[in-house]
Amino acid sequence: MFDMRHDLGRLRSARIGVRAAAATALAISVLVSAGCGSESHAAEKQSADLDKLDTGNYATKPQDQSISDPAKRGRVLEGLRLGNVLPIASEIDPTLTHNGSAKNLFTEANSFGDLIKVDHFSDDARGFIVGFATSGRPSEDVNLGYTLTDAVMIFDSDADATAAADALSRSGLALKDGTAVDPLQSTQHPAARVIWAPTEQRLASWYPTGKFVIFTMIDQVENKSVEEAFGVAPEPAPLALADKAIDVTTDRLKNFQPTAPDQLSSLPNDSNGMLRLTLPRPAGDPTANALTGVLDQHGALHTVADTAKYQALFEKTGVEAFSYGAGILVKTRDAASAQTFLDTAFASRFKHRIDPPAGLPAAQCLKYHGPNDYVAPFTCNVAYGQYVATVWSQQQQDAYQRISAQYAILANNK
Repeated sequence: MFDMRHDLGRLRSARIGVRAAAATALAISVLVSAGCGSESHAAEKQSADLDKLDTGNYATKPQDQSISDPAKRGRVLEGLRLGNVLPIASEIDPTLTHNGSAKNLFTEANSFGDLIKVDHFSDDARGFIVGFATSGRPSEDVNLGYTLTDAVMIFDSDADATAAADALSRSGLALKDGTAVDPLQSTQHPAARVIWAPTEQRLASWYPTGKFVIFTMIDQVENKSVEEAFGVAPEPAPLALADKAIDVTTDRLKNFQPTAPDQLSSLPNDSNGMLRLTLPRPAGDPTANALTGVLDQHGALHTVADTAKYQALFEKTGVEAFSYGAGILVKTRDAASAQTFLDTAFASRFKHRIDPPAGLPAAQCLKYHGPNDYVAPFTCNVAYGQYVATVWSQQQQDAYQRISAQYAILANNK
């Protein structure tokens, strides 16, 4: 019934810029709003036989959460904390009901892709710790309306944040040589460094506030297409929307206290105990955007396609958190809620039921038959107690092994 954006059964772009991500069509995921494939099967009522599960080389018991590099891990944990408080795009503009393709958590320059210049990011953003981004558009069709990207970067100090806003704005947008870029001034937020490329219909703003830089990019895709097709004059810069993004985001940041840089390594790695129950990702595996961590109910909304529909499902089933590893583990209110989530969330007219793996008749496994080459062909989902797990793979046997191993971890949680 619903559609999730965040790497559930698809390969995806690491770009914050949505026009570039849209061009590669990396937008189909394992949860799509179609209404087929959610029928009940009597086999799902049968008990699992742990002795028959083929788990391959995957872990089958809850995992020790010791950290080899606490400082590096601390940056990720700080970014996840940030994501739990930042607004989703529809809270800035209610018309932006569909999430875009932004990479949410980022610690490196290449997270910005090819829409802004990042060749000198390490010099431009001295003292950068971590960032979190969200994006939204009004339709599943990436060519309609516009895309808003709203990101926050945390720095070591107020001075570092201010210097970074200056430097990043000077580096500016990645555009063809000769493309006109105009500096703009916000009367509402004079400290914002704003640039506008009228022929590209793209605005970018860097606003320093304390240890934060709020980065806003508005990409008016439809306006640009109309201009190119009909030769009409460019629309004016959407400065009022950038101001609103700053207002809403600044208000949310009042609820976030940055961790002192020398205390990042002491942040708890698994405060709610979900990571130890989540199938760990093998080295080099890009599953779940190579993210290991937990987002709460609000934070997880940054990762789903249709935020309004998914928010309703989250509230109905009492979703507490999403944990990301070699798949995603969802914690709901209770076992009945988990079954409701399972029966509701994974339907698609492009995904058809296939046999479950040996020993696990309760698993719902699906094979994709559709137009997008970037969707992982195989996904498997299962409920256990108040948890719902979903995994995906290019290979059917690997998907079987992943879901079997994830089930075993939950069953072995004694």
